[in-house]
Amino acid sequence: MTTMIDQTVELSPEEAHDRIHALARGCSDHPALKNPFYELWMTQELTADEVELVARNFYERVRRTPVRIALAFLHMTDIAARAETVENLYDEMGLGNPRKVHSVILKDFFETLLGRLRGHEVDLDSVAAPLLPSTVRLIEEGEKVFSSPYAQEVCGALLAQEWHAYPQLVQLYEGVRNYRGHYGLEEFHENCEYFYLHIGATEKEHKIHSLSTAAKACRTVEDIAHIERGFTTYLDLLAENWNEIHRTIRPA
Repeated sequence: MTTMIDQTVELSPEEAHDRIHALARGCSDHPALKNPFYELWMTQELTADEVELVARNFYERVRRTPVRIALAFLHMTDIAARAETVENLYDEMGLGNPRKVHSVILKDFFETLLGRLRGHEVDLDSVAAPLLPSTVRLIEEGEKVFSSPYAQEVCGALLAQEWHAYPQLVQLYEGVRNYRGHYGLEEFHENCEYFYLHIGATEKEHKIHSLSTAAKACRTVEDIAHIERGFTTYLDLLAENWNEIHRTIRPA
């Protein structure tokens, strides 16, 4: 005999927080963070063409991050959660300084790195590397889940974005260190601003905010289910993207 779970069972704020925190920590074992691309990226220097493919596809989804956060804000109702989300968006947009917008800093990093590998200036908007189908799906389907009519699903997607970001950037930075030989010592670190900005403080704060935001949206077991759906959907899209990037670089 199957026992049905009453989805309307109410949760205390402590129960909601603990369940969401456990969900968030679980992303460390998801293929969005444990995948062959990271293993390859961290262990060896790739060719200029391979780095160009990584740069094109990673940058295209990173530059849509403010859009996803803005969509999350629009689909939230809790005032405290909206305030936390605005702070997140303000960080992404360089605290109002266009030159410090995170995607701008990332683009500068990739253009400098590719310039060193190519031996000439590179405009990331004009590179030959293709935009992969999984990157397009990640952008389009990601924005759909951040626009869900269920605020809890939106919060789940935001939770996935912020909790995968810190370990993702740690692994990407470790791989970037393979290219130190193309720079002077101080020059290398000057060009890694994007990574230091996030690893140092930004993503830690965003993790805390996204956890708080998701907890505020949870009152019942049904709410938790919606958060899990948004969380898993976004992580699965990320995993698919990294796996396609790896397959393109290293075909079986």
